[in-house]
Amino acid sequence: MKNHIAETLTSRQKAFQQQAGLLKKRKERVALSRVFIFIVALVGIVYAVNAGEGKIAGLGLVIFLFVYLILLKWHNQLKSQFSLQEMMATINAEELKRLSLELKNFDDGHEFFNAQHPYHIDLDIFGKHSIFQLMNRTSTHYGRVLLARWLSTHAKKEEINHRQEAVKELSEAIDFRQNFEALGRNQGKQEPKAIEDLMAWAKSEKQFKSLLVYKVLLLVMPMGMLTAVVLSYWEIIQVGVPILLGFLHFALLATVFQPITAAQKATEKGLKSLSALKWQMQKVEKQTFKSALLNGLQMDLKHDTESATEAIRKLESILLNLQNRKNMLYIIFNLLLLTDFYWYLKLAKWQSQNRLTLKKWFDIMGTFDALCSVAGFSYLNPEYAYPKITSKPYVLDADHLGHPLIAEHERVTNAFDFSGKGAICLITGSNMSGKSTFLRTVGLNAVLALMGAPVCAKSLKISPLKVFTSMRSQDDLEESVSSFYAELKRLKSLIQQMDDEIPTLFMIDEVLKGTNSEDRHKGAKALMKQLHRAPSFGLLSTHDIVLSKMTIELPSVKNFSFNSTVTGDEIEFDYRLTSGICKGFNASKLMQLMGIEITEDEV
Repeated sequence: MKNHIAETLTSRQKAFQQQAGLLKKRKERVALSRVFIFIVALVGIVYAVNAGEGKIAGLGLVIFLFVYLILLKWHNQLKSQFSLQEMMATINAEELKRLSLELKNFDDGHEFFNAQHPYHIDLDIFGKHSIFQLMNRTSTHYGRVLLARWLSTHAKKEEINHRQEAVKELSEAIDFRQNFEALGRNQGKQEPKAIEDLMAWAKSEKQFKSLLVYKVLLLVMPMGMLTAVVLSYWEIIQVGVPILLGFLHFALLATVFQPITAAQKATEKGLKSLSALKWQMQKVEKQTFKSALLNGLQMDLKHDTESATEAIRKLESILLNLQNRKNMLYIIFNLLLLTDFYWYLKLAKWQSQNRLTLKKWFDIMGTFDALCSVAGFSYLNPEYAYPKITSKPYVLDADHLGHPLIAEHERVTNAFDFSGKGAICLITGSNMSGKSTFLRTVGLNAVLALMGAPVCAKSLKISPLKVFTSMRSQDDLEESVSSFYAELKRLKSLIQQMDDEIPTLFMIDEVLKGTNSEDRHKGAKALMKQLHRAPSFGLLSTHDIVLSKMTIELPSVKNFSFNSTVTGDEIEFDYRLTSGICKGFNASKLMQLMGIEITEDEV
C-alpha cells in the first residue's frame, strides 16, 4: 500500500515539474517578446517623428502600449501558474519525505510547546521528530494555530465524529488538498502580526465620516477641474483657475489623509494573506462536499449580495491601489480627480458590509487548512483506523496499536484492552524493553483519536477523556528543582486536573524513580490507591517488582510486562506486551557490556 502511495506521489511530482518547465519556457518567450516589441516600437516611433509623421507616431505609441500591457498581463499570469506548479511539485516531494519519516526540515511548532501542559513534554507533540511535523501541512496562520490547538485539547464526541467524516472525504481529494495548500503557500509565509493588524483595521469603528459630503464633492469637483483645464488650454479662462482648484483639491484631500494612510499602513503587510484567502476561498466555493462539517463551512462563506471571494477580491483591489499612493502618476490623478475620495468611499462601503465577517472567513479557511493537514496524514497511512468514540466511560480497547513516529518496518504493535474506573495497568519490564515507548504509543494515539484523526492501529475504541503523562520529569538547576521534586510537581498536576466531568487517562513512567527504594515503594502504593479512587484509569510502569502484589489489595490493578532474553552477550527484545509480571531483568548484563565488572556474587 505504501509503495503505491509513493509511486503516486512521485508521478505527481514529476508531472508538476514537467508542467512548470513548460510554463517557464513560455514565460521566458513572452518576456523576450516584450523586449522585442519595445525595441521595434521605439525605433518606429523615433523614425516616424523624424519623418514628421506625428499622427503615425502617436498611433504607434497607443498600439504599443495596448500590446505591451496585454503581454505584461500574460507574463504575470504565466509567472503565477509557473510558481503554482513548482509549489505543487514541492508539496509532493515533501509528502514523500513524510512517508519515510524524514521530518527534520519541517516546521516543528516549537512556539506551541508548553512544558506544563498535561502531555506536550512526553508525547513529542511539538519539537524535533514530532507528530506536528508529521501532520502539519497548513499554509495559513489560523490553520496552523488551530491544528496545534487540536493536538493540545480533546474534542467532544460529536465534534470528533464530524471531523472524522470530513477527514475521510478530504483524504481522497488529493487534488483539492494539495491545490488548497499550494494556493496558500504560493503567496509566501503568513505573518501573524500582519494579519492581526488587518483584522484590527477591519473591525475598527468610526473611521469614515461625512460620506454624503464626499460623494457630492467627488461628483462635482473633478468635473470642475477637468472643465477648467480644458478651458484654460483653449485660453478661454486664465491658467490660474485650474491651479487655484488644485490648491483647493489639496486642502480637501487633507481631510481624508489620516484614515486613508492608516488603512494603507495597517493592511500593506497583510495583502499577501488576503490574496491567499481569496484564492483558497474560491477553491472551496467551487468544490462539492458531502460531509456535514465541510458543507457547513462552505455555507458559512455565503454572503448577502455577493460571494465571499468577490468581497475579498474587491478589498484586495482597493488596498493594492492604495499602495500606489506614492507613485507620481497617482499623485497627479489624485490632485485632478480626488482619487483618494473614491477609495475612501470604497473602503467605507466595504467595511460597513464586511466589518464582522473578515475574521470569520479567515477562521473558516483555517479550519479547512487544519482538516486538510489531518487528511494528508490519513492519506499517507491508509492502514490506520478511525477510532470509535464510545459513550461508555473509561474505555481503551486497541488492536495492533503502534507508534506513528516509528518507521513501519521497525514498528512493533500490541493489542491492548484496558478499561474501568480506577483501573491501573502496572507494567514491569527490563531496561530498553519498550515500556516507555508503549506508554507514549497509548498516549499519542489517544491524542490523535480525540482530535478526530486516524490512529496507528487496526482498530481502537476509546471514550472521551483527558490525557495526562508523567514521563520525562527533569531537574532544573535554575529553579533549584531536583528530578524527584519535578516528578512530584507533575503528579500534583495530575491529581488537580482530575474531575468527575471527563475521566483522565494517565501514563506514569518509572513512578517515583528519583528516590530510594523504600520511599519509592511506599509512595507508589499510596499513589496507586489514590488513583484507584479517582475518576481516572491508566498505565504505570516501574522496576519495583514488589508493586505487582498490589493486585491483591486492588483487584482493578492488572500486571503486564515487557521481557528480554539474554543469550551469551546478546540481549534480545521482542517489544511485546505480555500479561503478568516481568520474568527477568537485564541491568546486570547491560552493565557488564558497558565494561562494569560484576562478579557472580554481586549478580
